[in-house]
Amino acid sequence: MKKHYFMFLRFTLPILVFAALVVVGFEPANASPNFSLAASKIAPLFKSAIYNDGSGNVLPYRFFEPSPHADLDKKFPVILYLHGENESGTDNEIQLVTTECATIWAEPDHLAKNPVYVLAPQAPKGSDWKSEPVNSNVISLINQFITNHADIDSNRIYIVGFSMGGTGVWNMILKNPGLFAAAMPISGNAESFLGNSEAFEALKNFPVLVVHSIDDQICPVSGAYNAMAALESAGNRCVGNNSSIWGLGSVVPAHDAWFPAFHNYEVIYNWLFEQSLVRTEHGHISPNTLFTTRNLDNGIKEVWDYALGTAYIIEGHDKAVIIDAGAGDGKIFQFIKDRVLLNKNIGLELIVTHNHFDHIVGLKSFVGTPQLKKVYVHKEDSEAVKMMLGSDAGKIQLVSDGDKINLDGKDFDVIGVPGHTWGSIVLRYGNTLFTGDAIGSGGVWLFGSPLSIEEYIQSVQYLLDKTGNMKLTVLPGHTGENRSPVTDEYLRQMLACAKGLVDGSITGNPFCRTIGGMPTLGNIATVGQASVIYNLNNVHKIKGALRSLNISSGNLSPRFAPYTSFYSVAVDAKLSNITITPEVLSESYESMTINGDKIASGSEYKASLPKSENLFSIVVTTFDKTTRTYCLKIIKGK
Repeated sequence: MKKHYFMFLRFTLPILVFAALVVVGFEPANASPNFSLAASKIAPLFKSAIYNDGSGNVLPYRFFEPSPHADLDKKFPVILYLHGENESGTDNEIQLVTTECATIWAEPDHLAKNPVYVLAPQAPKGSDWKSEPVNSNVISLINQFITNHADIDSNRIYIVGFSMGGTGVWNMILKNPGLFAAAMPISGNAESFLGNSEAFEALKNFPVLVVHSIDDQICPVSGAYNAMAALESAGNRCVGNNSSIWGLGSVVPAHDAWFPAFHNYEVIYNWLFEQSLVRTEHGHISPNTLFTTRNLDNGIKEVWDYALGTAYIIEGHDKAVIIDAGAGDGKIFQFIKDRVLLNKNIGLELIVTHNHFDHIVGLKSFVGTPQLKKVYVHKEDSEAVKMMLGSDAGKIQLVSDGDKINLDGKDFDVIGVPGHTWGSIVLRYGNTLFTGDAIGSGGVWLFGSPLSIEEYIQSVQYLLDKTGNMKLTVLPGHTGENRSPVTDEYLRQMLACAKGLVDGSITGNPFCRTIGGMPTLGNIATVGQASVIYNLNNVHKIKGALRSLNISSGNLSPRFAPYTSFYSVAVDAKLSNITITPEVLSESYESMTINGDKIASGSEYKASLPKSENLFSIVVTTFDKTTRTYCLKIIKGK
């Protein structure tokens, strides 16, 4: 099998989670655990009030109102925030200033993007959000608040909670499945509901974004895992559609997962405001199947899938060009045809920036449609695309660096930028760069890449040389990750970050983020907006390394990486021979052998399997006589 097929399976076979964009981070929070300076600057904008249930029970609360409301017909969402145990009391202030969970939504740039109401009640000491009458009073308060503010959109009530409040979020949505449009439990659990299958089934089509540190000792991450497993068991398809982000050594104390989440993952903010009860027809449609669109400059239209994977559409007179196809269970072709295109029957050409699942899964919705004329992809990333297109694989047109794709007399210039994958390409269209994941959306993923950071530096430098001193608008493959627009300065920051890692002037921090259900334990380094996510082994180019190692049967364990030297494969007991195809990373090398037999890079070696365990030694020798050995054990019958 080809290397890209293995890569594709790695990203698509595991069950994914986005009921469940589970977020944590990697940078320490140096502020006092009992006070947030950033929150204290926004807190004075919140008004103070007290809810009285008429039976002697009171609930202090703070609230934020977006103003002024020049457009009286406009409706605004509301966020209900439930605080942690340490913020309980009657002072009606500490729930705002201990964390940024209530105030982050009212920061100026966020308000400019999404004006929103925020409601932050304070639970009495010794109680929690599940106890009565606190639980009932919170529901009564939110209903009263909506009644008193005619410009609140009752179809966009979001609930966020931290620690005790995170557990309170689970309690609220499981008891009131039709009230909220989306939920974000942070460092909480749903343990008291785990035996209640009917409660979870009521959330079958409900979007939940879980935030939790993997090293949380106060509320162990198993609580988040268990809640998401219950959602999945109940048929929630959102838990099978997106990147799950977890952290290792994420923050001090580890329980405060909110800090790296809000500071490093803008995707959770953008994701929340995409959700609506109208969108899911009040829980009758899985949000995993839905898309949203917006108009950008220069006739470019952007489409987000549920996980905020990004596709772009530019419509010309005779054809429309689509860049990437996104992921999810929805039919992106039909959405683009119905909701994006002006000429519903115009011919389509689709450009794939690279072969990862979250950029090509949507291709399946185009299969069999005569409206799709061509699919452009780099040769190195074409195998997974062929598999997705199936009977329409004949529409593939291979591209390489320097090629041009014309639209109404204006070209998309294809620029090869290997690193994230071998076949990653960037498209220059006037002063706009469509970069896929070649330079990342705030961070480029080189973890597991067959290229070293040394080689990636050459790719970024080449991109900068091609663009010169142009002032560029950069549109990456996941615009939902970005809090501010990406410009050409980001490219220079990425180059500086990569160079700093190689020369030792920059040191990375531990990093963990699960992609496609598989944990990625690595390191991260940052310069400005740009980060490089990498493995310590691929900082420097490895002499004598293999670029790929493919076999005709079975799967390598572990997954191939140039710096990993020992592999095993389990095959059928009746198999008598197997084909091994090694490819050398460098074009310049002296020789390669398998068990002493010389073989050329990329050639097939037919190996017999006479024993239950068969050992093969692959040795690459460079011109300076450096040797590197890869060991392959093929086990029959296991």
